[in-house]
Amino acid sequence: MSSPHAPPDRSVVERTLGVLGAFDTAHVSLTVSQISSRSKIPVATTYRIVSKLVSWGALERAEDNKYTIGLRLWEVSQLAPRHADLRAAAVPAMFDLRSTTRRAVLLSTRDGIEGICLESVSGSARPLHRSWSRGHRFPLHATACGRVLLAAAGTTVQDELYGGELRPYTERTVRTPAVLRDLVAHTRRQGYAVSDGELLDGVVEIAAPVHGGDGAVLGAIGLITVGTASTAVPDAVGHLLAAARRVSRSLADAPAPGGNAVPSPRTARSRMHRPQGACA
Repeated sequence: MSSPHAPPDRSVVERTLGVLGAFDTAHVSLTVSQISSRSKIPVATTYRIVSKLVSWGALERAEDNKYTIGLRLWEVSQLAPRHADLRAAAVPAMFDLRSTTRRAVLLSTRDGIEGICLESVSGSARPLHRSWSRGHRFPLHATACGRVLLAAAGTTVQDELYGGELRPYTERTVRTPAVLRDLVAHTRRQGYAVSDGELLDGVVEIAAPVHGGDGAVLGAIGLITVGTASTAVPDAVGHLLAAARRVSRSLADAPAPGGNAVPSPRTARSRMHRPQGACA
């Protein structure tokens, strides 16, 4: 098998990051050959980097000559402050929301023009789509959480998404930039978003923004259920909005290191309207 072709000027750090970047939620266990193929780094170089990462604890050996992300790298990732604070504030409310609605609940934030699930709590049924599992990325245009996050994004991010291809996932997926703009504007006005069978047929997602102490949108809480929007939204939206406000209050009240206000992600700077009186 020939070695992958990689730019000759990639530094050791870039190649090491390339090896780590070969892993994702769809590829959690890889051989050296697979890592080499996905990272476009020659096999011999990949093997040397993998060996160093194993000795440090960033990677661990698994069965069948495969490797997985190591515990030490996971420990380091837990130190990321903006996501750690958001998850810590949201998890209690997420469990309560699941208990009240018996529906799957997720917490997400934005990374570029994609959303990423930070945490999820299963409902009465099994997870319906891998995008609603912790660590998975999802499209902004085809999900309720995505539209909440997009509504809070800057114009540069919005223009990039509106100017690109809107991939269809089902027959109901929004494919026209003008329609997506209108839906995002509506989300900003009403304070929550609804996606009805746009990522997966027959599945409804409802999402609301979570604000930091400065009012900036830090993430989105979503509810996942089976059925139609006409029945799912009236039953659940009040509980969802109450949970989002609870998390926002927790973030606003939480002391930050050094006495500063809780920092908001650089990916979520703008504000969204907060609906009043939807649910106590």
